[in-house]
Amino acid sequence: MDGTRELLGVDVPVVAAPMGGGPTTTGLAAAVGVAGAFAFLAAGYKTPEAVAAEIADLRAGGRPFGVNVFVPTPVPVAEAEFRRYATRIAAEGTPYGLDLAAAARTEDDDHWAAKLDLLLADPVPVVSFTFGLPPEPVVRDLRRAGSRVLVTVTDPAEAAAAADLGVDGLVAQSGAAGGHLGTFTPDAPPPLRPLPDLVALVAGRTGLPVLGAG
Repeated sequence: MDGTRELLGVDVPVVAAPMGGGPTTTGLAAAVGVAGAFAFLAAGYKTPEAVAAEIADLRAGGRPFGVNVFVPTPVPVAEAEFRRYATRIAAEGTPYGLDLAAAARTEDDDHWAAKLDLLLADPVPVVSFTFGLPPEPVVRDLRRAGSRVLVTVTDPAEAAAAADLGVDGLVAQSGAAGGHLGTFTPDAPPPLRPLPDLVALVAGRTGLPVLGAG
């Protein structure tokens, strides 16, 4: 991809997205670097201690990389929708002795503050955020620590809001990326657009460098 030095500090043709929940391992990230691409570690669904260990492991390889962090959503999960979904997938838990239909709904911030403290104390080349906007002081402090900061956006309005924070660049995510959208407003998602159209709209709205995902 052209122009990635401005975003990532290196000229690479491909960026490997952070895939939370297990697919992105340090082994995969290291292999991406060896192949000449740029890798992101996924901090989502992990403890700060696990993220710190993965950073140390990947840093030993000597290649630049990024870390992706989930922004806590301000939109609460609707109890009725949660219960409907739990019932829908209940059969998948039966072979494992799990009663998913009776699962309790819990919400947490995925160790937000502790992960930010880690990334400020032990900076990595690039930090990206998904599912929302980090507060402006977070962007400022990460950049002062030496990290480039990216935000995942799914429409031009989100892109403009991210640009106002002073981020270094954007990740334009089409709905084809992993079958989901990292939108700021999951209760009112933006219209789905083909990735080339989305990238053009986001770049035109902000003037910032953009990575395309999806």
